[in-house]
Amino acid sequence: MSGTATPHAPPSARASAAPTGTATPAQAPQPAVPALPPPSTFDIQPDLHRILSRLISTSAQPPGAAPTPGQSSADGPLDIQQVTTAATEVKLKLQKARKTVMAMLDIDRSIEDQQDEIEFLETRIAKLKAALQELADPPQEAADAD
Repeated sequence: MSGTATPHAPPSARASAAPTGTATPAQAPQPAVPALPPPSTFDIQPDLHRILSRLISTSAQPPGAAPTPGQSSADGPLDIQQVTTAATEVKLKLQKARKTVMAMLDIDRSIEDQQDEIEFLETRIAKLKAALQELADPPQEAADAD
């Protein structure tokens, strides 16, 4: 089976001997894709729930009620004047999440750019699949000659 392969095969596939390491071109190294940030970076719902629960528990208590001695001030009832201070943690988390998103690759690309790339890649995949199918099918000339 050292005969010529299909015309679409690379020269190394048409050779009767196995290609050597120096004759085979090296593939360019793929750029490292940065890891996605953990989901907790974007999860502010528990923090908001805690602040709102503290605020609601304040409205349910009679005026002038103080937190119990075993209760920390961070878990105790929250007065309306303290909401801004309590929300600082949430604001900082949102700023961090915004910076993280803006640091992601290709964040500035439009939807049209992304759709164009998707179409290009789908076309490329279809061509590669067709080439693989053509290589998998036996040549008709060799079958007719037998």
